[in-house]
Amino acid sequence: MKNFKNKIQIGIIGPGNHFENKIYPVLKNLKKCKVSGILRKKNIKFKNIKVFNDEKSFFKQEFDIVYISCPNKFHEKYVIKSLKSNFHVICEKPFLANQKKLNKIINLSKKKNKLIFEAFMYIFHPAFLYLKKLIDNNKFGTLKYVISSFKFPTLKGSNNRYVKNLGGGFFLDSASYLLSLENYLYPTKFGFNRKILGQKIRENVDLRGNLFIKSNKFNRYYFWGEGQEYQNKLEVFFQKGYFISDFFFSKPKNKNLTYVFSKGSKKKISFKNNNHFKNMFKNIFKNFRVKEFQKKNRELIKKQAILMSKCYKLL
Repeated sequence: MKNFKNKIQIGIIGPGNHFENKIYPVLKNLKKCKVSGILRKKNIKFKNIKVFNDEKSFFKQEFDIVYISCPNKFHEKYVIKSLKSNFHVICEKPFLANQKKLNKIINLSKKKNKLIFEAFMYIFHPAFLYLKKLIDNNKFGTLKYVISSFKFPTLKGSNNRYVKNLGGGFFLDSASYLLSLENYLYPTKFGFNRKILGQKIRENVDLRGNLFIKSNKFNRYYFWGEGQEYQNKLEVFFQKGYFISDFFFSKPKNKNLTYVFSKGSKKKISFKNNNHFKNMFKNIFKNFRVKEFQKKNRELIKKQAILMSKCYKLL
């Protein structure tokens, strides 16, 4: 690592297809960081990156930040090991598959003065920031209701989402995006006294379901899971108009990202091509040592974990 001492050193745990296709191309081209180590059991080759097959050697390295991209079941274990090794932590959602060691992790991150960050990249896209500003400023009146869905066709049977002992299931994978709206998009006005109803369809793991959340005369209708036509959509209805995005949480390449808003007449807003993965990492690299940034993200992780656990138990 001596040749890259002025760069932020990144360690990767359990990279899969998502990391290889979406995350690595961004990290590789960011001047401020260097991916200098990967922990993975399977054979994998990355140019100019050392691959570790054993945890002991990996956690002896001098990484600044570790990015956790392994199956859900192992998030808790590697978050704790990373913090104990004095690494800042970015973890793919869900940060935790259950709340068992949530307080231990939060207290450990405080003690070590380390960032813990749940990777919801969509909150760094201009479309999210535009919509959040509309809501926060009450520009088009109060919110009336939201309809949102994150649904997939049936995937290959070998996919981690179908493997129970790896923390599989589509609630953790796709409902986590929908419920994150409660904490990232409209938390201050509508975060209390929530009435939650819903159901899920389950075989070996949970496959699909829906949630209805009501508070302060503001309703949310969330639909998630597999075995359905792909949807990644958000519809937000105000007193005086609405905002609709067909690709809100994930932005497929070469898609025309158009967001429709109406105040008397329909208006289309097309944002320029914008890599929200890149935006997220740039924001983290700028702020990961700042105590207020660390505190804010601890609070967000705690709120998200508690809400996810509560909703899952109710289904």
